Amino acid sequence: MKCKKCKKVITRALNELCVPCYIEGNLPTKVNDTSWVIAGSYERRKEARGKNSHEFDDNLASAIVKEKTAIDKEKNTISIQTENEVVLIPITTENIDGLARKSGILIGKWLIHRMESEIDSSWKVIAENTWSGKLGISAKVSTSLHKSKKYVVCVYTYDYLDLEDAKGIRAKLRTLGFDEELAINQTSIRI
Repeated sequence: MKCKKCKKVITRALNELCVPCYIEGNLPTKVNDTSWVIAGSYERRKEARGKNSHEFDDNLASAIVKEKTAIDKEKNTISIQTENEVVLIPITTENIDGLARKSGILIGKWLIHRMESEIDSSWKVIAENTWSGKLGISAKVSTSLHKSKKYVVCVYTYDYLDLEDAKGIRAKLRTLGFDEELAINQTSIRI
């Protein structure tokens, strides 16, 4: 198969384009018909499959995914409506981590903010490294559709509780020039 733009022979295509041509044609400042541009790592996703040794509670996971949850800020609790009961969970780091384990919702993300003048070059570096399997399981960037001068890039890790993997992704981001303090969401660890 050949890239329809540069005509190079490719093994994987993204809308009939090689990765560099796809990235160049989907720079955040140029895209205005969708909110996000996404990059995915086939290698890292395959590697991550089966690594989660957590036991899932299907009933709990289903309730969370179906958004049958509520946060009571006054009581500092999360309520989850499962099929048979309402589960009340005090909001603590330990409980949030436990809930993530039980539900299997473990994906975390490093958040990077850039001004409009820097976002396209930053996205190229992150997208290329993500597609090549060197950075996270996937990444996404906000686009000009957001009508903001500040953009956000999310670099995803398969399990935010796997600190070795999360810190490895952070270390790779540093080597790529993203050396400012970043937060990893689920529990907003700052490294």
